[in-house]
Amino acid sequence: MIWADRIAKELKGKPQHVDDMKTPSGYIHTGSLRGPILHDVMYKALKREGNDAKFTYVFNDFDPIDGLSDDLRKDFTKYLGFPLRTAPSPDGKARSFADFFALDFKKVLKELGCEAIYLSSWDMYKEGKFNKVIEEALNNAEKIQDIYQRVSGSQKRQQGWYPLQVICPNCNKIGTTKVTGWDRKVVTFSCEKNLVKWAVGCGHSGTISPYDGNGKLPWKVDWAAHWKVLGVTFEGAGKDHASKGGSYDIAFNLCDEVFHYPRPYYFPYEHFLLGGRKMSSSKGVGLRASNLTSIIPAELGRFLMVRTLPNRAIEFNPEGGTIPDLFDEFDRCAQAYWDRSDPDMARIFELSQVNDWYKQKVYLPRFNSMSQYTHLDLESAYKKAGILFEVEKKIFSQRLSYYKTWAKTETKQEVTLTEAQKKYLIKLAKASELENDPVKLQQTVFDLAKQENLPVKQAFTAIYISLTGKTHGPKAGELLASFNRDELIKKLTTNK
Repeated sequence: MIWADRIAKELKGKPQHVDDMKTPSGYIHTGSLRGPILHDVMYKALKREGNDAKFTYVFNDFDPIDGLSDDLRKDFTKYLGFPLRTAPSPDGKARSFADFFALDFKKVLKELGCEAIYLSSWDMYKEGKFNKVIEEALNNAEKIQDIYQRVSGSQKRQQGWYPLQVICPNCNKIGTTKVTGWDRKVVTFSCEKNLVKWAVGCGHSGTISPYDGNGKLPWKVDWAAHWKVLGVTFEGAGKDHASKGGSYDIAFNLCDEVFHYPRPYYFPYEHFLLGGRKMSSSKGVGLRASNLTSIIPAELGRFLMVRTLPNRAIEFNPEGGTIPDLFDEFDRCAQAYWDRSDPDMARIFELSQVNDWYKQKVYLPRFNSMSQYTHLDLESAYKKAGILFEVEKKIFSQRLSYYKTWAKTETKQEVTLTEAQKKYLIKLAKASELENDPVKLQQTVFDLAKQENLPVKQAFTAIYISLTGKTHGPKAGELLASFNRDELIKKLTTNK
C-alpha cells in the first residue's frame, strides 16, 4: 500500500479539509509543485476511502512585496512593502502583481491534474472572515510572544508588540508598519522608515480598525489562523517549515493555546531540488513551474511527485539520463497497472494520470528509441513504428516531441573518437550500405567489433556519437536501420 492510501485509511470516516498555500511573489518555481501535488494526491486518496473531502489552495496575496527578481527591480522597486494584491501586474493585463504570478502557477497545477478550489488571502481578509481570529491574536499578544520564545528559542519581543501589520493609509505599504497599541476597538500604528531593510516607511502614524482587510497577521500566526477560518484538518509543510522549532511547530502551539482549534494532520515533506539546488520564487532561482510541462508531459511531472516518498528529497536534472529513466519507470508502472502485477506500482500510475490515454493497454515506445525517428515526418514515423491507433499516435508524437526537446537541451559530451573507432565506423558504413534489417545490423555491429578487436562499448559509443551526438541511445541496429542509406553512410564516414 502506498503512502497516501496508508494515511487515508488512518483518517477514514472523518470529514477532511485538505489545504495548501503559496505566496505569489514572483514566478513560482518547480520546487513549489511538490506541495500541491502531494495534497491533491491525499485529497483523491481520502475520497477513494469514502471520506467527505475538500481541497483548497490559498494564494497569500496579502503578503508584502519583500524581494524582486532582477528583471523586475527597475519598474517595481517603488512597490516594495505594498501588499502583493495592490501592486500592478508586470504585464499590465492581470488584475494585480499577485494575480500575474498566481495565474501562471495555477495554469501548470491544472495541467498536472490538481483539483483544488483556489482562494485569495486578500479576499478572505477583506470579507471579514479573519476578524474573529485577528481579535483573538491581538488579545493574546503576550501569549504569542511566549510561544515564539518557548518553541523556537527566539528572544522575547519588546513590550507593546502586537501580531498585526496594517496598510498605511498614507503610503499604502504594509511591510513597513508596526502596531503598538490595541484598545479592543482600534490599533495604534506607525509606518517606520527603518523597520525592514527592503522597504522604507513614510513616517505616518495613527489609529485604525484592524478588521475587514485593514491589516493582516504575521506569517506564523496567519497560518494557524487560516486553519481555523477554513476548517483545515490536513496541511503539510516542506522541510524548512517542519524542522524542530520551526513555523509548523509554532503554528501548532498557536492552535492549542490561542485559537483553540485542533491541530491539522502532521505531514512534513522533503525539498524538490533542481540539480541539487533549492529554488526561490522572489529571487528567480530555479526552473519556472509553468515550464515543467515544456520538458516532460504533465503525467510524467505528476508521476515524479507521486512515486517518491514524501520524506525523501527529489533531485531533478533536466539533462543527462534523468528524463529517459523517468519515462522507463513510468512505462513499468503502466504495465503493472494493465497487468495487475504490482498493486503499488499500479496505484502510483493511477494517481499520476491527467487524461484517459492510458486507461486501456496501449503500445508505449521507449523514450530512448525515439532518436531513430527524429529525422522523419510524423506520418513516416508512425508507419515505421507500426502505429495505427489514434491514442497511440498521440502518445508517440508526444514522446517524439519531448525527445527532441530533451536532445537539444542535454549537455553534449565532448568525445574525440579514436583512430580505431573511426576505422570501425568506415567498415560499418560499408557493411550497412545494402542492409536495412535491424536484427542483422545489430549482429553486424558485434561481428565487426570482434573482427576489429574493438571493445563493444567503444563500438557503441562511436555509433551513437556519429549518429546522435550523444554517448548513448536505443538499440544500435534499430538506430542504423532508421536512416536512409545515403544519410547513414555520410554520418558514419565523416567523423573527425
